[in-house]
Amino acid sequence: MNKIWRTWLISLCIALLSCLIGMAVVYVAARQDEELARSLALADATDRGNAVKVAVDRALSSTYALSAMVRQGRGRLEDFDTFARPLMSYYPGVMSLQLAPDGVVRQIYPLKGNEKALGHNLLADPARNKEAFMARNSGQMTLAGPFPLVQGGMGAVGRLPVFLNPDKNSPPVFWGFVIALMRFPDVLHGAGLDWLSKRGYHYSLWRQHPDSGQVQVLASSGGAELRLDDPVHFRINMPNGLWVLDVQPRDGWRNLHHLVINSLLVLTISILLGWLAWQMTELRRHRAELALLVALRTRALEQQTSEREAAEHAALSETLRQAALLQTASDGIHILDEQGRLTEYSPSFASMLGYEMAEMRHFVLSDWDKDIRPEQLQQLIRAGSSHGQRFETRHRRKDGSLLEVEINAKTVHIAGRPYLYASARDISERKHAEQLLRIAATAFEAQEGMVVTDCHTVILRVNSAFSKITGYTTDEVVGRKISLLQSGRHDSAFYQRMWQSLQELGAWQGEIWNRRKSGDIYPEWLSISAVLGDDGNVSHYVATMSDITQRKAAEDKIKRLAFYDPLTQLPNRRLLLDRLQMALEYSQHRQQCGALLFIDLDNFKTLNDTLGHDMGDRLLQEVAQRLNDCLRPGDTVARLGGDEFVVMLESLDSETALAAQQARSIGQHILETLSRPYPMLDGMHHSTCSMGAVLFDSAVGSVEELLKRADLAMYQAKAAGRNTLRFFDPEMQQAVTARAELEAALRRGLQQQQFVLYYQPQVDADGHITGAEALLRWQRPEHGLVGPVSFIPLAEESGLIVPLGEWALYTACRQLAEWARNPATARLQLAVNVSARQFHQAGFVEMVRNALLYSGAPAHRLKLELTESLLLQDVDDTVRKMNTLKQDGVCFSLDDFGTGYSSLSYIKRLPLDQLKIDQSFVRDIDSNSNDVSIIRTIVALADSMQLQVIAEGVETTTQRDFLLQQHCHAFQGYLFGRPMPIADFLSRLQTA
Repeated sequence: MNKIWRTWLISLCIALLSCLIGMAVVYVAARQDEELARSLALADATDRGNAVKVAVDRALSSTYALSAMVRQGRGRLEDFDTFARPLMSYYPGVMSLQLAPDGVVRQIYPLKGNEKALGHNLLADPARNKEAFMARNSGQMTLAGPFPLVQGGMGAVGRLPVFLNPDKNSPPVFWGFVIALMRFPDVLHGAGLDWLSKRGYHYSLWRQHPDSGQVQVLASSGGAELRLDDPVHFRINMPNGLWVLDVQPRDGWRNLHHLVINSLLVLTISILLGWLAWQMTELRRHRAELALLVALRTRALEQQTSEREAAEHAALSETLRQAALLQTASDGIHILDEQGRLTEYSPSFASMLGYEMAEMRHFVLSDWDKDIRPEQLQQLIRAGSSHGQRFETRHRRKDGSLLEVEINAKTVHIAGRPYLYASARDISERKHAEQLLRIAATAFEAQEGMVVTDCHTVILRVNSAFSKITGYTTDEVVGRKISLLQSGRHDSAFYQRMWQSLQELGAWQGEIWNRRKSGDIYPEWLSISAVLGDDGNVSHYVATMSDITQRKAAEDKIKRLAFYDPLTQLPNRRLLLDRLQMALEYSQHRQQCGALLFIDLDNFKTLNDTLGHDMGDRLLQEVAQRLNDCLRPGDTVARLGGDEFVVMLESLDSETALAAQQARSIGQHILETLSRPYPMLDGMHHSTCSMGAVLFDSAVGSVEELLKRADLAMYQAKAAGRNTLRFFDPEMQQAVTARAELEAALRRGLQQQQFVLYYQPQVDADGHITGAEALLRWQRPEHGLVGPVSFIPLAEESGLIVPLGEWALYTACRQLAEWARNPATARLQLAVNVSARQFHQAGFVEMVRNALLYSGAPAHRLKLELTESLLLQDVDDTVRKMNTLKQDGVCFSLDDFGTGYSSLSYIKRLPLDQLKIDQSFVRDIDSNSNDVSIIRTIVALADSMQLQVIAEGVETTTQRDFLLQQHCHAFQGYLFGRPMPIADFLSRLQTA
């Protein structure tokens, strides 16, 4: 009994151990898959969340232009519809624009469908309209909503307070609000949230109401009723608080189908291993018991024979009865006559059938065996011989259960009558064992490869799946050691850990590389269990294996998609940041320097625009290959995106000076390599790069800070003329910080009406004022009056030049209209500078027309000054816009002529009225003969093209007299007046 319990305990332990190990592996793999899925989802949510913020900010910026018009009209905007109609086309998602002087909504465009909002007082109820009070008190834009719209859907309201200055000495006075009503999801159309659904995600854009705490859904892939159980969150800072974009895969983070399959597979293998251990132990026990039983039977038969010979005078029936009763074996001995009556039987036979001895005295065969009919019994008796017969049948026990037995029968004659002498052996356990062996044989031939070895790892048996995986047949591997599958990829320490686990735990599983018969090396998942013998020592090893080549390929593909650039196959930003963090830790530990090289290709956009994006991709791939060829072992090159690459150098010298020299040497080699010609189409393409470098050691803070420094150094290299290398300078960081602060101040200045127009006189040959050029000035708090040189370049880069230029044009047109109403100033022209970025806006022509129409200014008195940089972009579009405005009467002047790169063939196509000589040519006409020649050429060119010519930067009478001699009769410069406020300009005009 103890042996049976021991057998069950061993098999149960093996099954539980293999199940626990398998489930742990399944759980770890599932967690890794989930973490990767969450990282990818967060990256997608970040991308779309930033797009949402850009879309809402763009829609809200419509209020800036509207507030500028209110301030120019000193609180009146009579033709509101004419101005608002084209303005809405510039700002997608804006449903209506509204004016609310003193907080009461008075004007709405479009009015249809919004009539109920007229007369609504935003300052009547502080509880319901607290955003309006907040906007008035803070002077900043506020956003209210979302809330249901009367027209259907959800909407939000942006309110920008407007303050007017009655005069310079008075504080600003609150006028009211300019309002933009946005509608969801129209305003979010450009954010591309549906792209998340195409990627297989559910998403929900929502915010929590700050007062009620109620969740308001702004956009969702499944409607307002969609609930995400475990999403990733990207938080978006909005004027009215925090918006949250939740993203979650439609099928959940975990692949439940794979998880269930893997769990069932682990459970099945664990049960089979436990059952196999039980069967092998039980089979050994049965063999020992059978050997003992045979020995006892043999001894009993020998004893019967000797007794029969010694007692030949006794009756044969008594002899047989004594022999049967003396049986102590488990076999049931019984004797039947020809009618099937039970004449003699042993106690073991009665016990086998569950009866007491007395209960079976008058039994016949049919009482315990229905399968043997009377005629079959007669046949057995007649056919019996001294050798006996063996067959299997079923006996019915007293409780009704059936017992599988094996009968050994032979015919004996007692007193001349034939009897059937039989012994019944219980074979139920053997039958059950045979059935389990058949199950084991079937399981052994499963889809996973299985191999059984002895304790010395000599192969004893393999299944067909093993042959399919390895290519070896059964005959080729049986008798050989399992080491024939070794690939050579693992060192001896790997196998030592494997055998240590087998010795200590009795099992090992993991990933291993093996070799097929063909020589191919492949990855497989291997599980090994040790089988213990009765002495507690290992007798066999059982291993299951599965080919995971396809799974490894899928994992590698996912890894490449997540961490490598698909075009160049270089590490992407995510992998670079990870390696850079490790490099910083390594540098700190080893006290060695490293370096980061930030590379940007020069004029890459020109290649894309001229040869196409496919040629651009080919160039990027070639650059990636050349960079790889330039690196040392252990260095890393990555592509951040576009035409930007980063090279990370590790294990440089511990001395900073020597490390810098090593980095410079490698950087110069890269510059030379990348400057070699590239074969493109039918010719060769020449390309260079600009490179920024920064050293790092244990003193460097974060990886983001390191990348920022390298990026700054790269821009310094571009400023130095490109195709060069520059190291990071701390002063650059200060300059960038100052630039960021200036951009923020510029946005505030535009919102808070800190800009004014100054006017510089333009005179004719007699010194009479013929007009002026409107020039921007910034009345910056705590800095005083700021000239355009300090902020116009930044406004160009940031895009703020568009609303700034729009405000300047509307302001200039209003001033021009005032001049037109006064006979003393009606003849004056006013020149307004237009940037290339503003000119190429889709609605530029309509904006100029609206400014003229709204202000009532005469178009022929408005002169737009354009720069030659306009000609570097779509010339046909430029000519078309100029001709359209020319038909309205607007004049055009080409500013800074001679300093750009324009072609004369382009200039002759432009409907120009005037060429403006740049002050750089006028400044040195007394000492530079080249400037004299250039001025003569410009005047002659203007005369041949029947264009007016004006010179700017005239500061001395000598310069004016020379220009008069060259037939230039229009001037602008400090000799005639500096840029001045409108009041000073009018005074100057009256004095003249």
